Amino acid sequence: MTANLLGYVLYALLSRVLGVEAYGTFSSLLAIVVIVSTPALVAQMVVAKLASDFAHDARRLSGLVRAVDIVSIRGSVGAAAALAALAVPLASFLHIADPLLIVLTALSLCGTIALPFARGILQGTSSFVAFAISNIVEAFGKALCAPLLALVAGLRGALSGVAVGYAAAAIYTFVAVRPHARGERVMLSLRSVAGTSLGVAGVVFCINVLLFYDVVLAKRYLDPHTVGLYGAAALAGRALYAVTAFIPTVLLPQTANRRSLGERTRWLFLQALGLTVGLCLSVFTFYALEPRWVIITITTSKFAAGSAFLVPYVGAVSALAIANVIATYNIARGRLRFLVPLAIVALGEITAVVLRHSSAVDLLQTIVIGHTLALVACATSLGGSGGASSQPGERAA
Repeated sequence: MTANLLGYVLYALLSRVLGVEAYGTFSSLLAIVVIVSTPALVAQMVVAKLASDFAHDARRLSGLVRAVDIVSIRGSVGAAAALAALAVPLASFLHIADPLLIVLTALSLCGTIALPFARGILQGTSSFVAFAISNIVEAFGKALCAPLLALVAGLRGALSGVAVGYAAAAIYTFVAVRPHARGERVMLSLRSVAGTSLGVAGVVFCINVLLFYDVVLAKRYLDPHTVGLYGAAALAGRALYAVTAFIPTVLLPQTANRRSLGERTRWLFLQALGLTVGLCLSVFTFYALEPRWVIITITTSKFAAGSAFLVPYVGAVSALAIANVIATYNIARGRLRFLVPLAIVALGEITAVVLRHSSAVDLLQTIVIGHTLALVACATSLGGSGGASSQPGERAA
């Protein structure tokens, strides 16, 4: 939550330092970083699940850490080099006069790909203090360095400052992970890890697509003014998801560890679910009472009309936040039967938006229904038992 708050500080400061046009360029370049690094966020969940499976086996955990080091370093350097190689044509496509900005963006890409892998180890081993510090170091580094360097070197300075924030977080995180690599080395089959983790990756992919796809399609189908209002409502609504994100972060390793020890996990799940529902109800009530104030506070008075979209949007996000907690619990218990119905719901919701999009109201109605069905889909695996496929980490080793 602290890191999320510092993220808002970063954007607020840079919007004032850079100005409208330069800030637009900065936002578009960081959007590229987020899109390209999406697979790494999926990998974080997979690594966290595997680390949870190996939490009581130092040899296997050490092997996992070493494998993660290899994959994250090679993946981040390779992706950054590819983006830097495309600096000139990409700058031309985006109407950016300075290709060096693309190269500086590539430096940030190294951090956004490498960090989730290492944080997956911290999450899976319940090293929550180190996990929190890693996120805060990144957010604070960016919020401090990017605006200061932007005052000196404009966009180049802003992008360099973001890269410095990622670098500082990467140094701390990889040092924090080192104690888990001290056991005797056991080589893991990366091919087996990938194959047995497809279910986990599929779940994470479906939920993240549902969280972000609507803004992209809104840009495609709605008029520019409505898109801006819808985007403001989406920004405010997704704040609820960010607030509840720490719950599944804690729930996954705690459930997996207790399960491996033969302990009951239902009470842990009910606590997580109750906390999530309580936060969702509180935020939904506040947004329903003061939608205009929320929109104006996050953006400006020019976006006030977007308050009409806020209540249904936060309702849809609430359903998805609860679905995420249930999905995380099912993953930790090895119950992945819900993946198929969840994928069907996700595909059906996107198809419905493509077919019915004459107004923002149509889009909102679809995502409210779709996100609620996603919640139902995730709940279909509750009460089941994980079979042999529930321990992908053990088979992968």
